[in-house]
Amino acid sequence: MALKDGALKPAALAMTAALGAAGAQAKVTSIAIESVTVETPATFEGKDQDKVYSDACARQKLTDAQALTWFRKAREEQRQGFSEKATETGCVFRGSLKARDGKTYRWTLDMGGTGYIFRSDKKNDAILLSGAEVSLAR
Repeated sequence: MALKDGALKPAALAMTAALGAAGAQAKVTSIAIESVTVETPATFEGKDQDKVYSDACARQKLTDAQALTWFRKAREEQRQGFSEKATETGCVFRGSLKARDGKTYRWTLDMGGTGYIFRSDKKNDAILLSGAEVSLAR
């Protein structure tokens, strides 16, 4: 995209707006989240060759209020194409959340901004979420 005097050309602006609208996803709509509890501290679950980062991961903190804010701002994503755009660092928090209907769900949240709310213990029965990096979401 060429810049002219520091501004994008009109065609580039139109294309950027169209791509932004096409990529926009809804906030979490499958579950009305009432409260979130962080049950396990950050744990490194990444690849063996990345274990060097486990100490840095262990120093990360996430409060219940910060987790609730992240889940309320996160976007619900479609399964198709999710793994290609998910940012996973291997540094993961785990917990539970309570929905307004009284049901309780398990969740995981990666520091990279990828989250999962598990509706059951069945494989592939999770709500896929994307949002800000956890360290930036505070």
